Amino acid sequence: MRVHLDAIKDTGLHLAYEFNPARDEGLADVEQSGEAVFLGPVAVSLDLDRVADTVEVHGHLSAHLRLTCARCLAEFEQDAVADFFCVFTPQPEERRQPTPGDLELSADDVGLLFFEGQVLETDEAVREEVLALVPYRALCRPDCRGLCSRCGANLNTDLCTCPAAPGDPRFTVLSTFKKR
Repeated sequence: MRVHLDAIKDTGLHLAYEFNPARDEGLADVEQSGEAVFLGPVAVSLDLDRVADTVEVHGHLSAHLRLTCARCLAEFEQDAVADFFCVFTPQPEERRQPTPGDLELSADDVGLLFFEGQVLETDEAVREEVLALVPYRALCRPDCRGLCSRCGANLNTDLCTCPAAPGDPRFTVLSTFKKR
């Protein structure tokens, strides 16, 4: 979303809109890879405040996702929400016509987003935060038992009928010790 700096008054600016992941190239890749399916648009709420020549952005995202459990491979739906904060600052002159040495980030640059002129582009910051909503290792529930390693039965819903695995013969001597 493009925001003109003049639109941010002394009291700040509040924006609420929907971000469609299917129309965003970076997020469409997430769906195509099967990591997650967005079951609707992502609700975005941004509060922008000017502080000197920078703009502070406090954001809130919420999305409804369909995920695949990493343990039992069952599909499930989950709501995902996140709050974030970022700072936009004017593009320094040396970054407009950079030399190879100017492209290095200093400690002061980390966490900053740059803008040129009088317009902020918030889409990249929102895209990064939406990507962070997708869990790295999704679980259908915290106590998911997964799949049987031999027969592939879903241990959350089925009983495994596989015979018990024989113990390691190197440990049979331990069975002769008395239990206290």
